[in-house]
Amino acid sequence: MLQMTLIIKGKVQRVGFRYSVVDFVLSQNLPIVGHVRNMADGSVHVIAQGDIEALKELHRFCTKGPPRAEVREVSEDLIQINKADFSDFTVLGD
Repeated sequence: MLQMTLIIKGKVQRVGFRYSVVDFVLSQNLPIVGHVRNMADGSVHVIAQGDIEALKELHRFCTKGPPRAEVREVSEDLIQINKADFSDFTVLGD
């Protein structure tokens, strides 16, 4: 199992980005657990755990985001993990 951490920068807050990420994961039935949240610096932070193919799909989505988003940069960190730390994929914060 892998864990992918994404930091998405640009116009990514107040455009429905977090909820669109969760909707994408659920609508595509991706076997991913983790969370997505807004950061104080205006970026969106994603921690996702799953198999490489599902994580690639999520990464592709996050490079575009929802229609009102303007993604300028996506930084990624990928590590091997032994087991999932989460039971579902959710939005943190309000």
